[in-house]
Amino acid sequence: MAKTKQGKKDVDSYTIRGTNKVVRVGDCVLMRSSDSDNQPYVARVERMEADGRGSVRVRVRWYYRPEESKGGRRQFHGAKELFLSDHFDLQSAHTIEGKCIVHSFKNYTKLDNVGPEDFFCRFEYKAASGAFTPDRVAVYCKCEMPYNPDDLMIQCDACKDWFHPSCMSMGIEQAKKLDHFICSDCIKDTGSKRLPNAFESSPNSEPKSESKRQRR
Repeated sequence: MAKTKQGKKDVDSYTIRGTNKVVRVGDCVLMRSSDSDNQPYVARVERMEADGRGSVRVRVRWYYRPEESKGGRRQFHGAKELFLSDHFDLQSAHTIEGKCIVHSFKNYTKLDNVGPEDFFCRFEYKAASGAFTPDRVAVYCKCEMPYNPDDLMIQCDACKDWFHPSCMSMGIEQAKKLDHFICSDCIKDTGSKRLPNAFESSPNSEPKSESKRQRR
């Protein structure tokens, strides 16, 4: 094992107290909050070290939940969304409650089932300034909002842009039954004819701007 400070050494793994779950460097973990009413914190383990008495400390890089950021939670933030921050700490390994998985945004949207241990991250966050990387993401629909994986969206067969059913004056159950959907802009631009079991949004709807626009 590599030596660190006097009397301490790097360790490769730590078994969470009371379980058989093994944590290694690079794993994401749930860490107990000092306030029992709060959700556990989420962090990525960067390093682990043990002292001569067998106590293990972990250097972690924190994930922030949207409500913990300066901008707060916004409409497009998913329930399981996290921001990878530039905030590091050294913590006792005894505060680790369990392991979790922080998926990339793309991989999260491909999950068949989302479990309690599944989260996703699409932004890095600078805790001091409140800045995000990337600072712009694609937006969709008439409302021009980034994609929230918790919300159902329907795709126009013509322009391939995505829309919220509510923005198209349509109910969720109605949207789930559609085989085809054509937005109002495409109806006006191409004169598309109605398809079987299709929904055509009102031609009087406000037009959207270019598909996959960018928003901060």
